[in-house]
Amino acid sequence: MYKRKFIFDSILSIVAAAIPILILQLFTLPIVGSLLGQESYGLVVALISLFTLISFPFGNVLNNTRLVMQKEYENQPKGDFHLLLLISVVLSVLMVSLGTLYYQESASIYEISFMIIITILNLMREYLIVDFRLNLNYKAILFNNVILGVGYLFGTIIFYYTKIWEVIFVSGLVASLVYILINSSLLKDCFEITELFKRTTYKFSVLYFSGLMKTSISYADKLLLFPLLGSKVVSIYYTATILGKITSMVIIPINNVILSYLSKLKSIKKERFIFVITISSALGVFAYFVIVFISPYVLYKLYPEWASESLNLIYITTASAIVTTLNSVSQPFILKFKSVNWQILISGSHVIIYLILAFYLYQHFGLIGFCIGILVASCFKLAFMICLFLATDSSSN
Repeated sequence: MYKRKFIFDSILSIVAAAIPILILQLFTLPIVGSLLGQESYGLVVALISLFTLISFPFGNVLNNTRLVMQKEYENQPKGDFHLLLLISVVLSVLMVSLGTLYYQESASIYEISFMIIITILNLMREYLIVDFRLNLNYKAILFNNVILGVGYLFGTIIFYYTKIWEVIFVSGLVASLVYILINSSLLKDCFEITELFKRTTYKFSVLYFSGLMKTSISYADKLLLFPLLGSKVVSIYYTATILGKITSMVIIPINNVILSYLSKLKSIKKERFIFVITISSALGVFAYFVIVFISPYVLYKLYPEWASESLNLIYITTASAIVTTLNSVSQPFILKFKSVNWQILISGSHVIIYLILAFYLYQHFGLIGFCIGILVASCFKLAFMICLFLATDSSSN
């Protein structure tokens, strides 16, 4: 029964993640690209990467910290998380304001305000949805993502007439957040500091820097390419990663399901970890060949103006996306059963290798070299996590 529920929740999680991702990647963003043109679209992609890079680590790490420490807080007030949420919002506002001015020097007040609003909404959503995860209520997560997708569609209609791309995300995130607030009790917790605050803040801080480095790897490519090669190259590169990203972003939520179930365990057999990685790898290989096969048909349909240039990168970018997916499947096991300090070492070494290889190979082989550097760095991280889990004790930390 337990295994059956885990499989059912995993399927719900995949479907829930797929709905807004497919709407954005296969419908909304191609419309944005066709109406704004290659150069403006590259800037939009960079700004989307910027607010995601800033808001997602704060919200998701608060989410995971709340989940991992649920046992300690079962019979205690949970006001510590309100203070951490407030600090996260303030820091996010400062960071996204400066980032917007860097990538869009002529940004108006309303454009900066839109970026701030989207960042806050995304951060709040990523954190508050933990209430559904705490109760293993993946049906609510599915319904919430349906609402998010419908909000994106409504925002796309508004964008079609106004050419203001930010309304797409505001519409979706507001609709999603309203549903969460109606069905969640997290914000009803008292705003107070408990005896667990110091420990919680330490764990949050370590996981945040680890999460920031992890998320930066996912979005730094666009943010680095923008000042190096310009917005047109960002459009070409982003298009080459679309199908791989869709696959990884749909599968990645399974790690939330895994962590939710692992949070109730004190130890796990290494054979079970090996089984999960083996099955995931087999599915990843299958997905790789499917993506490579369908990419020409899909990309020429969505982005006909620059699809041919993007297809030159498809073999490498798809491989990177598959390895990233395997990293995400491995992550919950490390997070639950290894010291939290390992997160910094794993993510830090990954970032260093990523930057060295990406820039070195970019200088010698151009954009293809940049993509190869990203792939090699992702493979290093996967090997590191697998060796770490198998070589050390697998009891809960």
